[in-house]
Amino acid sequence: MELTIMQHGDEAGHSTLALAGSIDLTTRQSLVDAGVGALTEGALLTLDMADVEFIDSTGIGSLLELGRIAAANGARVEISRRSPRVARVLEVTGLDSTWPAATTEAGSFTGDR
Repeated sequence: MELTIMQHGDEAGHSTLALAGSIDLTTRQSLVDAGVGALTEGALLTLDMADVEFIDSTGIGSLLELGRIAAANGARVEISRRSPRVARVLEVTGLDSTWPAATTEAGSFTGDR
């Protein structure tokens, strides 16, 4: 499968990446590259994962990598929406506490994990 990434931004420096498809070994670098590019434009990156159909451990690693990069640069990463598959993977891995379902600052990755 493939990953489609659509980027939207606003004047306040908030970027959103709407993701659709699979996040795995073949697509992870595209996500990381798009995320790093979006983080250079602002302090908040929101990942809309409502249309992600598959995510494996490599995909989870890319989310954590983006979170670490953001935290190192005084930015943060949020997950605004998640597909049932993404919700389940985050729950099983314990990362649902890193990115709670609510789209508040509490849902941001701060690099503490």
